[in-house]
Amino acid sequence: MTILLLALLCLAAGFAGGWWYVAPRRQVTEALVRRSRTLYELAEGDVDNVAHELERVAEVEPGDSTVFLALAALDRRRGRIERAKAIHRTVLASATLPAEQRVAALVGLGRDLLAQGNERAAVGALVRAISLAPRSVATLESLAKALEQAGAWERAAAAWERHEKLVEGRRRRESKVGRGHALAGQAGVAMVEGDHRKARKLVERAVELAPDSSHVWTAKARVESAAGDPELAMEAWQHAWEMLPAAAHIVVPEAWHWASEESLVADLVERMLASLRTARSPELIVAVAPLVARQHPEQAAAALERVAEASTAARLQLVRLRLLRGQRDAAREAAMGEPAAPRLSCRRCGVKMERFRFRCQACGAWDSASGEGRRASPGAARSEVRAAAADEV
Repeated sequence: MTILLLALLCLAAGFAGGWWYVAPRRQVTEALVRRSRTLYELAEGDVDNVAHELERVAEVEPGDSTVFLALAALDRRRGRIERAKAIHRTVLASATLPAEQRVAALVGLGRDLLAQGNERAAVGALVRAISLAPRSVATLESLAKALEQAGAWERAAAAWERHEKLVEGRRRRESKVGRGHALAGQAGVAMVEGDHRKARKLVERAVELAPDSSHVWTAKARVESAAGDPELAMEAWQHAWEMLPAAAHIVVPEAWHWASEESLVADLVERMLASLRTARSPELIVAVAPLVARQHPEQAAAALERVAEASTAARLQLVRLRLLRGQRDAAREAAMGEPAAPRLSCRRCGVKMERFRFRCQACGAWDSASGEGRRASPGAARSEVRAAAADEV
């Protein structure tokens, strides 16, 4: 009997020891499987499921701040900014938070505040993060963007310069472009203050750093217009509208107003004609053609015909132009097509833009606005064009 009891006790002890050894490892294995599934869903873009999985992980591992930081970042992407801010502040309240995760929480909080348009508070959070990690590339980049949005152009240029020294290859080129935008902003401030010499020096350096930026060329055009160099100003205006056609509806009227005041309309029209001959962008042609049509109606009509199928606005302008010249049959033929409704979105992140900006409000990318044709319903498109034609008649 004693031997049997001893055997049972040994068996129970062995079972308990085995459970003590296996159970934690089983939990670890399950956690690893759950995280692997979460990573897969994140790669697939299934943000809602990822957030749900992270919430479950957070319940099981409430002490893992990394999970909470990831959840806050997802909340920001889903537009739940207040919750993201609350999570970041809760994580920052921990007295035992490692320095690396404290930096990540401050950066996340700064991005939350930036998404809400609170640039001043965002800069404060990001400056604190930089003080803890002065060589953090991601933190410097976020700080530079926050300073840009706050209009602190000089500090933004300094942040981009520091960023440039820490990165290589493509990211270094992006840093230079960022610094170019910041210098263009500084040039605008100098121009307002009446220091045209400083403004010109800054904007020339900006063009060197970001030669493909419509934002920078627009700044140069404004500086040269104010400084009294019409030839350089017209060249800059042309670069600005050609490099980012989505900006043409802002850049072209501003250039036209300046040329009208300076009695340089004929010279500017020659620049516009040169752009129309090669343009394939509906946005650019729609902005330029009505102004060119005053002196060169056929060239304007030819450009509008090239893009009429892809743009409702171009087709409407073509109908009006034909009617103004008494070409009713040609106007009727143009009105019978099936044009597309225009849409403006960011080339980098794909977010729809309600109105044009040089910089995307969603991802912060500069010069990323792009017009994409989106097919309208044939009935709606015909009705809109025919109504316009009837009004003209």
